[in-house]
Amino acid sequence: MPKDLDPRPNAKPTLATAMKFRSILDALDLKAQIAIVAVLLCTGATWLLVHDLDRKVRDNVQEVLAAQQLQTTQHFAGNLDDAIKLHINALADAAAQMNSEGRDNAEHMQALLARTALNRLFNLGLFVISSKGLELAGWPTPQGRQGGNFADADFFREVIRTGQAVVGKPMLDRFTQQSVVNIGVPIKNSRNEVTAVLVGASQIAGGGLFGANMPQNSVANGDLHVLSPKDGLFVTSTDPKHIMQPDPAVGVDKMYDRYRQGFEGSGVAVGYQGSESLSSATRVASTGWLVMATLPTAVAFKAIESLRGDIYLQSAVACGVIALLLWLILYCQLRPLADSVQISAQIIDAMAGGREPLRPLRIEGSKEIRRLLASFNKLQQHIKTQNQALQEHAEQMRLAASVFEGTGEAIMICSPDNRIISVNRAFCKMTGYDPGELIGANPGLLKSGRQDRAFYQKLWASLQNTGQWQGEIWNRRKSGEIYPERLTISALHDEEGKVLRYIAIAADITKQKQAEAVIWQQANHDLLTKLPNRHRLNELMRQMQEKSLREGFSLAVLHIDLDRFKQVNDTLGHDAGDRLIVETARRISSCPGIDVDPVAHLGGDEFVVVLSTLSEASPRVAQVAGEILHTIAQPFCLDGEKVYISASIGIARYPADAQDVANLLKNADQTKYAAKNEGRNRYCYFTASMELAARTRMQLANDMRGALAADQFEVHYQPIVDLATGMIVKAEALLRWHHPERGMISPVEFIPIAEETGLISEIGDWVFREAAQTVKRWCSRCSFSENGVCAKTRVAEGAGAACRHQITVNKSPRQFFTGNTDRTWIDYLREHDICSDCITIEITEGLLLDQHPEVMEKLIAFRDAGIQIALDDFGTGYSAMSYLKKFDIDYLKIDRSFVRDIVTDPSDRAIAEAIIVMAHKLGLKVVAEGVETIEQRNLLAQAGCDYGQGYLFARPMPRAQFEDFCMSSINPAREESLTTL
Repeated sequence: MPKDLDPRPNAKPTLATAMKFRSILDALDLKAQIAIVAVLLCTGATWLLVHDLDRKVRDNVQEVLAAQQLQTTQHFAGNLDDAIKLHINALADAAAQMNSEGRDNAEHMQALLARTALNRLFNLGLFVISSKGLELAGWPTPQGRQGGNFADADFFREVIRTGQAVVGKPMLDRFTQQSVVNIGVPIKNSRNEVTAVLVGASQIAGGGLFGANMPQNSVANGDLHVLSPKDGLFVTSTDPKHIMQPDPAVGVDKMYDRYRQGFEGSGVAVGYQGSESLSSATRVASTGWLVMATLPTAVAFKAIESLRGDIYLQSAVACGVIALLLWLILYCQLRPLADSVQISAQIIDAMAGGREPLRPLRIEGSKEIRRLLASFNKLQQHIKTQNQALQEHAEQMRLAASVFEGTGEAIMICSPDNRIISVNRAFCKMTGYDPGELIGANPGLLKSGRQDRAFYQKLWASLQNTGQWQGEIWNRRKSGEIYPERLTISALHDEEGKVLRYIAIAADITKQKQAEAVIWQQANHDLLTKLPNRHRLNELMRQMQEKSLREGFSLAVLHIDLDRFKQVNDTLGHDAGDRLIVETARRISSCPGIDVDPVAHLGGDEFVVVLSTLSEASPRVAQVAGEILHTIAQPFCLDGEKVYISASIGIARYPADAQDVANLLKNADQTKYAAKNEGRNRYCYFTASMELAARTRMQLANDMRGALAADQFEVHYQPIVDLATGMIVKAEALLRWHHPERGMISPVEFIPIAEETGLISEIGDWVFREAAQTVKRWCSRCSFSENGVCAKTRVAEGAGAACRHQITVNKSPRQFFTGNTDRTWIDYLREHDICSDCITIEITEGLLLDQHPEVMEKLIAFRDAGIQIALDDFGTGYSAMSYLKKFDIDYLKIDRSFVRDIVTDPSDRAIAEAIIVMAHKLGLKVVAEGVETIEQRNLLAQAGCDYGQGYLFARPMPRAQFEDFCMSSINPAREESLTTL
């Protein structure tokens, strides 16, 4: 029988009942115990057979009833489906006739309905509904229905929507007040449009649609129902009280829940009436209704209840007879044995109580009794021998016990089955347990969980093979504290090689481990951030490299350097810098994607992250690098101030970029500088060209140290033109390097190297002196020069006009922090009678960002000496209005990145125009760099830009070529200003 048809639970004796039965047996003698057990076994076997027979009979009856019940529902469902289809087809034929004989004539349709034979099928009549839901005709016509509105009726809406025949929801008719099922079919015109609906109404109770198919009373003490799951109600039933009532709710009848979900068949469950029932169900295909038959199991199995009683009664009588026969047989067979046992027991009790001396028992009785008495005599002799041996070793045991308790080492003795037999005071002190808590326990209660199963397997293998194990282990005290100990375990064997005891001697090495941990931590981790240092990083990377070779994945090294960290140290102090480093370490370590990968601090503002288990196409490297840049770019709060920094990251991969740890770190470090050169706050991947570039940089740095003495440097000049007049009004001094082997080297290559090596100060002084001498040369031929001294300030143009021989000299930020160029440059001009108005010092806006006092002092000194200041690359960095007010700036230079697309990009044009307007409002002149086309010049001139500089006018050139260029200019204004050159 299927499992879901048998609701009876399996009965099992409880543990308490079994223990109680065992205690009763123990109180009886052997004869009674054997008799009771034999009787119970026989009785149990008989009752199991009877129970199995009863269950099989019940299952067979249930299967037969279920099959009959299911056949009934299938038969009724088939008949009902045929009847519904008959009704639908009859209505469809009548609708077709109406369509052809005058669907627009209500009287004609009324006559058709009156004489049609359909009235025998639909006992509550027929009626026609217009497409607007109003009754057009009907026969017979109950009071109130004529002209009624059926627009809200479900069958009407569905027919109008689908154009198909529809069986409506069973309902209580509002005109006849009877339960009814309405069937509607469309009446269509020649264009196949639904113009009306022909409806036939059948009474649910008392004939109609269900006709003679539905029994009027309960079927075989059960019920037959027709339910509509989609409408949630009983359509009809042999039990009248269910008709048009809601169907069982979900969870009330488990079998109906299954039928509702699509199951067709039979099953036993507690039904909606609250009692266990056998039910079967079949679905009506045309309507989705369920035909369900129910039969209470109390009725279904009533016929077999009397048979079950007779079987159990006969079984009980048979068990009683068998029990009596077993009792008589056992009584006759075991009586001699019981008498012998009783006599021997009395003698042994007397010897045990001291009433008789110990002596061997007389061997007599049956074979079994004689063997038992002989064994007892042997045992008695063995005990006597053992007592003598125990007395001899008693003193040795007392001595061993005193040593055991007095030693400072923790000792534990275990049995062969690994149970604690004894512990000394030192062991209790070390673990925190009392002896009573340990004796009989498994040593596993001391486990800390730090050692895995493989560790203990090796330990036991060593004990079994060598009889000893020694090593370090982590255990747990009673307080929960985990501690390390040095442990030696020895196995004690008997003469046959079997284990008698396991002896464990342990020592607490917590202090030793703590000292080792401190030493290891200091040797392998940064004291400030607690991150791995360079030494530890190398070890971890070697381990990851070996794993990478075994498992076939790649590694990525991210070398991180903080941008402008020195400024934080210089302005807020080293304590604030340390706090920033610690917070940076925390942020990097918590970045998503790093997980368990190592993060190291190499010192200063340098960090390294090593990402492992990477595939070739993994986007994880870029994602992590982006997360690091983002988290570092967030503000740091130091001493109540918000500090913003960024980072530059160099990325190198193993094995693609290097084959060993040292080169991998070196390549990542080189790539970091590439990221800085590209503007900082970014990451770059290592390429082979970077390694070549690094070597080139090193060679250039070495060559540069002798380049100045070897006269390899040369100053070129690029004209700066007044956009309003086209006049060349000044020039910018630009450094060039003629390398004896490499030829002309771009400043983009060697200027950053000069910055890094510190040579920029010496080279910058030389450029300044060359530019000053050039100014003096031009001024000596100027029409405003009087005995070599500039007299421009006395002419009508006024002091505010631009000097026609002014040269702009770039000054590195490093020169402001090293040396005293504010004095040496000014003194040089005075010593050589060079007008300071002819010199402009060009600086970058990054120099003004942190407002260093020494920078402010030097700028003020230049201003007091009459030297003008130009601010280069304005708008590309931290452009702020505040330092334009605080520092006395004369010129703003618009960066070429805004000029390049000024013709095509409205955003760049708007930025350039905004800079020009702002500068003029502040009284500053504006120079546009990188002017290369006439369109760019015209737009800048229209925006009011003062000066332009770029390839449109001229490239940088040596002094002599520059002078020739100015002389050959056809611009009259230029000729007037430069003919004296």
